[in-house]
Amino acid sequence: MEPIDDVVEAIARAFVEARAAAQPLDRFPGELPKTPAEAVRVQERALALGDRRIAGWKVAMVRADLRAPLGVERLAGPIFSDAVHDLPAGGVARVRVYDRGFAALEAEFVARFARDLEPGPNGFDDATILAALEGIHAGAEVASSPLAILNDLGPTAVICDHGNNAGVVVGPVLPGWRDPAGFAATPSRMFVDGAIAGDGGAASVPGGPLASLRWLAGHLEERGRRLCAGDVVATGMTTGIHLVRPGSTGRIVFGEVAPCDIAVTAFSGRETT
Repeated sequence: MEPIDDVVEAIARAFVEARAAAQPLDRFPGELPKTPAEAVRVQERALALGDRRIAGWKVAMVRADLRAPLGVERLAGPIFSDAVHDLPAGGVARVRVYDRGFAALEAEFVARFARDLEPGPNGFDDATILAALEGIHAGAEVASSPLAILNDLGPTAVICDHGNNAGVVVGPVLPGWRDPAGFAATPSRMFVDGAIAGDGGAASVPGGPLASLRWLAGHLEERGRRLCAGDVVATGMTTGIHLVRPGSTGRIVFGEVAPCDIAVTAFSGRETT
């Protein structure tokens, strides 16, 4: 394991402390990592400094024009157990974001694992992943960071601050989820403050949700981690990134399953530890 240098320590500690105190940052706390691998070191250090239990991961596409220069097409960030909102029959989730920071809602297909994911004879292929799942659900990522310009700084900045994640809504399981062609046809829609914010579906995620899960399984393996029973994975935005603030409301609608409403509130100091 590489030693933790002062730059990694300073960036990781600044984000962990800002999140714990629910205090905004006015700039990136140090020199921006040049590579995703350097940024992952920061994320791992942040996880070591914090005391929150990981209950899953979010996956997001890297902007198309940056994939070749950075050598990656996706990035990941942790989802903590105290920020998982289960709505198996629909209903209302009350989520928290960082006031005066970055805050958005994203309609996503969310996978939940029934057992630990181990590679099969063909590695992490679709059959192996599907066999380990409890289901694929309608859902939403709550994206938020104390740094309002985090997304503007690019993927390495996002990786450093927990993948810009502040939670996930896990809605009803989607019928026919074991058949990728079946749930691929399920439309998704996001409303913000009562107005339609975006339409999409599984095809909005390149390769579909299973491609995100395949990538994540390999990525975590490289980090000495794995997907475990009970873990949830937000597989990527389907309708866009929809900016919100405390007091905003969202609604996700996936096909014919019950919709989920999202009430956005603000973190207050020391509630995230």
